[in-house]
Amino acid sequence: MATNHIVPFVKASVSIFRDMLDLEVRSGETEEEGDAFVSRGFTVIIGFTGGWKGRFFLDMGGETALHIASSLTGESYSTFAEEEVLLSGAELGNIISGNAITDINNSNSGLNLRLTPPSVFAGEDLSMFNVRLSSCSVLLQTDAGPVKINVAVEEGNK
Repeated sequence: MATNHIVPFVKASVSIFRDMLDLEVRSGETEEEGDAFVSRGFTVIIGFTGGWKGRFFLDMGGETALHIASSLTGESYSTFAEEEVLLSGAELGNIISGNAITDINNSNSGLNLRLTPPSVFAGEDLSMFNVRLSSCSVLLQTDAGPVKINVAVEEGNK
């Protein structure tokens, strides 16, 4: 996978973390993931389809998810499996991926990418396998904790 597919997702993430959550972000190096992905404990997955097919993972540890949910809602939570924390993660993933896909569509006339609804997974030792997709990741260091951005893309004929 070309690492340039992840750039709009990293840009959107940095912007949203800064503007919505008031969190400083220090971007790490891009790395190829291959066909396997191991969660840090809290993962939002959003697919996209159109001229390209693929998916976006927003992954973080439970404490980071709690901090981010608290920043979004103004409430405090005791466990990252609480419904409001899960919903906050889904909404954050929607906002980031929506901004990234809009940027990609604006730069690639006719690509017409569309998002699928988010899925949120919370728990330890979750491994995911990407059938026929290789992925690329960037680990963002934020004031709330590390957040991994992962994108896998299969380009179509466009």
